[in-house]
Amino acid sequence: METEINGKIALVTGAGQGIGRAIALALAARGATVAVNDVKREKTDKVVAEIVAAGGGAFAACADVSRRDEVERMVGGIVGQFDRLDILVNGARVEPPRPAGMGPEDWWNRVLDVDLKGAWLCSMAALEPMKRRQFGRIINISSIQAYMGNADEEWIAYSCSKAGMGGLTRSLALAGLKLGITANAIAPDYIETEVMEARWGREKMRELAAGVPMGRAGRPEEVADAVLFLVKSGFITGETIFLTGGRFVIGSR
Repeated sequence: METEINGKIALVTGAGQGIGRAIALALAARGATVAVNDVKREKTDKVVAEIVAAGGGAFAACADVSRRDEVERMVGGIVGQFDRLDILVNGARVEPPRPAGMGPEDWWNRVLDVDLKGAWLCSMAALEPMKRRQFGRIINISSIQAYMGNADEEWIAYSCSKAGMGGLTRSLALAGLKLGITANAIAPDYIETEVMEARWGREKMRELAAGVPMGRAGRPEEVADAVLFLVKSGFITGETIFLTGGRFVIGSR
């Protein structure tokens, strides 16, 4: 039997833009009340306003997910208000380019802190209220880079952080195996977002999209569809869904 999304309480990290925003909008459109996380309040407020204008329920949950104190405050506030946290989507991330003036080691630490440690901190905070209610859905947004790697120095930390999500996902799945809690990951290929357009411009985006075997970029809404599928299923856990546009199809280039 499918899990009903309506009435659930969800936290989506990194939801101030891009893929996270699309996931927050999709969950809210199906009746979940969504805590919209980002480090910047102006971003969370914009997405919250968008959800509310569409008739959904949402509120801002500003926090740096790499900091335990901020994560505990954020999750504690949600549970204190609703007495539950049903769905956690770990989408917060740092990716290249490296900020000017930041050395390679500091960059490594920042990427791992946000992309992997942040997912771990949020998941461990969410597990306790999920255990009490004997229900939970944890979904980690990984990347094709976890499996392909990237020789570019600035991307190595990102690839490693996303690869680590595989071990985190399977460990969380084991922790929730008999408790009604599932944990899964989604590994997208190139997904076009407003962030990419601002960073690279249309010409570079066309080049990246052409490199996807299917011949086009993925859309944030397609990642959100995979999240909805995993939220509804109670019999899939410890798995990774690949949204790659045919990247692993034999003979694709």
